[in-house]
Amino acid sequence: MNFTTVAHLQLSSLRKNNPAYEFVRGKDEFGRECWKASLCVEITDAMKEAGLRQDVQGSDYASLLLALSPQIGILYRFRGSRLAPRPRVYAI
Repeated sequence: MNFTTVAHLQLSSLRKNNPAYEFVRGKDEFGRECWKASLCVEITDAMKEAGLRQDVQGSDYASLLLALSPQIGILYRFRGSRLAPRPRVYAI
């Protein structure tokens, strides 16, 4: 399998397993590969205090997962909260 096919499969897996996030893969301002996860719900003050961030970035799939893992844990603690969806944005 070529790299692009693998990346598309990885994005598909991320989207399937983390529906609260929108995932995109693209290039940063220097032309390097960049993966980004954007939370699709409004963040409350309590969530901010717990360390939840609106956007998480990584240079590749593995680094994004590493950065996203603690964020998902924080979000999971608020799963009983009322989460208001945000409009999705499809650009890095």
